[in-house]
Amino acid sequence: MKTEIYDLEFITPCFCAGANQAVAEIRVPSIRGELRWWFRALGGNRRDEARLFGSAAHDTGVSSCIRLVISDIVKPAEAWTLPKFSPNAPESYVWHYTRVSGTTGKGAAGPRWQSQGAILPGTTFKLHLAWRRPVEKTLQSTFDAALSAFLALGAIGLRTTRGLGAFHCKQIPDLNAVISTLEKKSFVIKRRTAPTNFDNYESALKDWAAWLRYQLRRDCKAAKPSPLGSSTPRQTSAIRFRPIKTSNGRISWLAYEAPADRVLGEKSRQPGRLLQRYDFSGEAPQPPARSRQRY
Repeated sequence: MKTEIYDLEFITPCFCAGANQAVAEIRVPSIRGELRWWFRALGGNRRDEARLFGSAAHDTGVSSCIRLVISDIVKPAEAWTLPKFSPNAPESYVWHYTRVSGTTGKGAAGPRWQSQGAILPGTTFKLHLAWRRPVEKTLQSTFDAALSAFLALGAIGLRTTRGLGAFHCKQIPDLNAVISTLEKKSFVIKRRTAPTNFDNYESALKDWAAWLRYQLRRDCKAAKPSPLGSSTPRQTSAIRFRPIKTSNGRISWLAYEAPADRVLGEKSRQPGRLLQRYDFSGEAPQPPARSRQRY
């Protein structure tokens, strides 16, 4: 059984946890769930998804073809320092939900919002992938595309659609090649330009949060179903903001929108593609004057 090994490094904090939400950990089920999402987003059907990743259905139950193992986790020496932000800062749109996750108390912080609740940027680990049994070429091809997309543009944990839990993979294929494949599969992808990169993830996060909060969310309110996701009905976003580590160690970012018919319920679909309306170029948007901000 041949094993493929990938070296990954987190570039934004990762809020991924098991039963104890106060202690962050890198979890195989989270990675498996993301690979499933990419497989569906690239056109894989439910039957093939079950054949690849396994199914617990009593009449069609089958084990996964894929075995995933995590090893060699190396964490930075420093402890996690909670970010400071004000409710009116653009980055609060990203951090707020990690802060209150797991609590309903007004003004209270949830169990994740403490020093052990996040995996620090700079943490490295190895992802081992082995095949338990072979699959036909067409299914293998779709999975390979899903794996490449996950390694290039995936993330794990809480708020992955908003740029957290992102990582850099040393074995990633050419990013432009991955983007070309996704565009052929009907993804819409928009890069940040002028500026194209930032000194660190904090500056980049503040920038993409401003576009998200003051442009996209201005046009698609959280209370109504849309490609940006909603709470009623519960629907994750088809649009994801993803930081990218550049060759010189700086941070760039892009946004991509998966095909609605593959990842969204009918109520969240809209005519056309939401991301096509925007051009992430120039100065980041500013908050509206004298308006009450909402998460």
